[in-house]
Amino acid sequence: MSLFKKLFEAKPAGPFMEHPTGDFDSAIAAMEDAVRRLRELPKWEQWITFNAQGEAYGADSYEFAGVRMLRDKLDVGKKPLDVSQIIQSARVGPSSLVADGVQYSVATASPREVAHILDAIFRQHFGLRPFADEGDDYAVGAEW
Repeated sequence: MSLFKKLFEAKPAGPFMEHPTGDFDSAIAAMEDAVRRLRELPKWEQWITFNAQGEAYGADSYEFAGVRMLRDKLDVGKKPLDVSQIIQSARVGPSSLVADGVQYSVATASPREVAHILDAIFRQHFGLRPFADEGDDYAVGAEW
């Protein structure tokens, strides 16, 4: 690809995925769909960030958490995951989430399993709590 084309090629408008928009019943369903679509891309060469939003210390306070994903790798930042806790919480097999240096591999996980792993990371690792009026769901999005 020429440098000119690379510099001026159109960037995708808006986020890759957002919830709630009415398209999905839950954050897990939205993340599953996003992972499925990402894996179907002919080329996936840059990190995408899954961001979640929940309640912090009171009804009017917000907390944000982000997990970066590139193909079958997850990057959760500097604090390492308790892999066994995430696997147990996500109810997936041990090969679905494997430490790989400072990142984590989800190569053997299905899109649904990856969505459950992301959900467990948001809730267990980052301590995300849904707002009282959202039931057990929370806002999530994925952006390049």
